[in-house]
Amino acid sequence: MWKVVLGVMLANACAHGQPLKKLILAEARHIQGLVADRDGKPIDAAGVYPSGDIFGQVLSNAAGAFELDTTAPLIVVRKPGFRSRLVRFTDASQVRVTPQKLTDTQTLPTCSSKTQHEGIEGWSAWLEFPRIPGVKASKQGHDIDYGIRSYYIDTKPRRPGITHGSGPLWSLGTPPGSDMRRSIEYEEVTFEAGAMTITDARGEFPDGKRWRYLGTIGESASYSGVDEVNAKILDQVLDGVCLRPATHR
Repeated sequence: MWKVVLGVMLANACAHGQPLKKLILAEARHIQGLVADRDGKPIDAAGVYPSGDIFGQVLSNAAGAFELDTTAPLIVVRKPGFRSRLVRFTDASQVRVTPQKLTDTQTLPTCSSKTQHEGIEGWSAWLEFPRIPGVKASKQGHDIDYGIRSYYIDTKPRRPGITHGSGPLWSLGTPPGSDMRRSIEYEEVTFEAGAMTITDARGEFPDGKRWRYLGTIGESASYSGVDEVNAKILDQVLDGVCLRPATHR
């Protein structure tokens, strides 16, 4: 199933008009790196993800050092409590990454009222989203191993929306590498919420369209290829995310 998911992600990259050969290097490159804060203090156990995907991940050691061989054109360094850093490779084989520490501890609140939020029933879903005027939730659908619904701007014709899915193999817990590789602007935060690690990432494509991913392993909500005006509306939904109380799961 993981191979199927990866295949879908690569197919999406091609569908967006980015030739696959431009998304990988011709030959694997050996990369050595150091993850440290602004004061030069090493950051250990930071995840280093080639192309941002979970495949091929390595961790920085106690000295903040890491190394890997990869054909990916970029890496993303993630650690809860820090802003993630995307590093595109040039000719250098050694990189220094300085993630910015978050000033406030970020987490997700518990949903206060089930009538004010919508989510996926069953499928081990945790995330719920606020009802925003002008945004409508579809009926919940499902397949053999996931539940799914969308939150879309309620106009005719229907505007783009957010796809929300949950299930054991629904999400890798990281944003699609295809979206990340095409981005000219990129921002990401990874933080802990209970026993989960949440990644909130967003970016802008060369044509000005936006994308965003909010999720964890097994559950995510995302949109891609949305113009700035509609992206701001959909961001109100994602910004209001909360955790379903255990008694409602």
